[in-house]
Amino acid sequence: MPASPPRIMMQRLNQRRDMIIQARHRLAVQDDPEALHDLRIGLRQLRSLLRGLSRLSGGKALLPLSARLGELASSGNIWRDREVRLDLLTQAALQADTQRFAAWRRREAKAVAEGRHSVLELSADIEALLNDIISTAQPSFKAGGKRLVATLRQALKQTRTRYRQARKGWKRQPGSDEAAHRVRLLAKRLRYQSELWGDLLGKRWVARGQRAKAMQNRLGEARDHALLLESLARDKIPVPKAALAWLNDYPHGKSP
Repeated sequence: MPASPPRIMMQRLNQRRDMIIQARHRLAVQDDPEALHDLRIGLRQLRSLLRGLSRLSGGKALLPLSARLGELASSGNIWRDREVRLDLLTQAALQADTQRFAAWRRREAKAVAEGRHSVLELSADIEALLNDIISTAQPSFKAGGKRLVATLRQALKQTRTRYRQARKGWKRQPGSDEAAHRVRLLAKRLRYQSELWGDLLGKRWVARGQRAKAMQNRLGEARDHALLLESLARDKIPVPKAALAWLNDYPHGKSP
């Protein structure tokens, strides 16, 4: 007998909790380059899940807990961006390197390590927060499978409507970075929600999530590349000319 929608969603809630706890433990290991990334992804996925559950009876109690997850995810943004930038600049150094550029990378590696540690400290109470979320979410599943599925469908429809409206706005002003950024954020939300419960609603929602992921990645690569080049000048990074030329061509290769 297949599991009921409430049981499936509870399993996914527990899976995200375990993913976050494991990623935080890995964050304490300096040579794990994906720990911070996985921690942020886990926090954001859990927030997406809570957005759906918060619409159920008693679900509003989840909103302040979700906001705390958002704060923790945001605390790692700058350090993840700098992790990715440092990795990319390390690759660029294979094209050309200097003592000044190597010295900058060593200083930056130390700063990034300190940044990871700051995120580790800020998330010291994460297990207690996650346990609060699990216990607070329990009453939301008492509404039954049909009510849960109907509520999750409504949440996905609203996210998709906002995403489509944002895309229309972007088409009217294709050169707008702000419009593109809004599309990317809503594509990410639609993707996460579809990945978390789209299969409970039908294959078309899974397909829509996959298309939203492709859009998110495309816009994210362009935005990340623009921000990277801006940061080189802003932070006065001594990148050799040959390495800079490689960075300018980077979007044509593998994305970070």
